[in-house]
Amino acid sequence: MLQEALLDPIYLFTIAGGLAMAGALSSRQVMQDALTKEQAEGEADNQQPVAAEAAQESVAKRYLIAGNLAVIALVMAMVYGWQEFVWWIPAAFLVVTFPALYYVFFARMLTSRGGALLYTLGAWAALVPVIGQWIA
Repeated sequence: MLQEALLDPIYLFTIAGGLAMAGALSSRQVMQDALTKEQAEGEADNQQPVAAEAAQESVAKRYLIAGNLAVIALVMAMVYGWQEFVWWIPAAFLVVTFPALYYVFFARMLTSRGGALLYTLGAWAALVPVIGQWIA
């Protein structure tokens, strides 16, 4: 009974889309924090821009990949939403519900660094039943 309720399309869509949006926004926050930190350190130490770019690049790779995977998961969740629901439900979730879930719940649960990777993995795990329905 509980398993059938969790496989309801609205729950799958909400969980997969919410986690994907959280992963993308957390990755963006990590990148923004690294950029502002490097700029502040560069101004304080009078470093050359090349050194700041090298430090930014070392932080960027993992979180850039996580953010891109989260956006791909978000697009897949949105396609699933548009297949299952009337057009305005996924549009409203994309603009209002998913960012609200992130800022109200997910941003407070984990730091941006941990959340970027964990939420992206959670979004892909939530998409497993969706991909299973597409294949079947």
